[in-house]
Amino acid sequence: MRPYVACFWILEDDGQSCTPQRVIPDGRPELILNWKEPFQVCETGHWHKQTRAFLAGQLEGPLLLRPNGPAQMLGVRFHPHGAALLFGCPMRELTGRFTAVEDFSPRFSRRLNEILEVPDPISSVEDALTSVISSRPGDPLIAEVVQRITLAKGAIDLAELARQLGLGIRQLERRFLMEVGLPPKLFCRIQRLNRIFPLLDERPANWVETAIECGYYDQAHLIRECRSLAGTTPAVLLADEADFARHFYMRGPVSHLSNTARAAAL
Repeated sequence: MRPYVACFWILEDDGQSCTPQRVIPDGRPELILNWKEPFQVCETGHWHKQTRAFLAGQLEGPLLLRPNGPAQMLGVRFHPHGAALLFGCPMRELTGRFTAVEDFSPRFSRRLNEILEVPDPISSVEDALTSVISSRPGDPLIAEVVQRITLAKGAIDLAELARQLGLGIRQLERRFLMEVGLPPKLFCRIQRLNRIFPLLDERPANWVETAIECGYYDQAHLIRECRSLAGTTPAVLLADEADFARHFYMRGPVSHLSNTARAAAL
């Protein structure tokens, strides 16, 4: 799964709090499997329950979730272009959507529903994902673009990058949107914002220096970008230990997030 999957994460919540939790864009779609009660999601001002197994497409802005009872879920976090490689579908059609797994393949859906009864599911999920690998070839140039943007933490000249790869900027934008589900400029902004939080967590007093290091003009520019993409300020995101956003942008290859009686996350 390494060409497709960045990490797995497990989240558990006792369901005692109905406080909305914030998820911010990170440029990576995710497969979500629920063993207990799925969360509720707020869309267009209304709360509704998510399905047990779905693919969360790319986010272009903040997402609010809240428990709907005791929760236990496994997340499969794909590389930015990994879901397109795996499922063979244009990711732009899934952006901002939560697509039930049965919409991809009834066989895949049946296997995942069986897995939801397994206590230790990760190896079983890997097997199920392997069974649906698409024969559609990926776009090697877009894979290279993703890698370069990620390594540069979003601080890259897209026009120059397109020229180096022998593409026109419009062609780059069209192919990137197909494979990743986001315009490349927005993907760059998301990568730059996600870089800022681990740095600020390590050195909270150096706001201005950190903002400039990450490619922002000044602290005000950083705050505007954070409000645009995350719906709040960096200070609010860093202050709330229980907020999902903090743990999701800080997580590594494998994460386990637990909330029992508002305990600190593991």
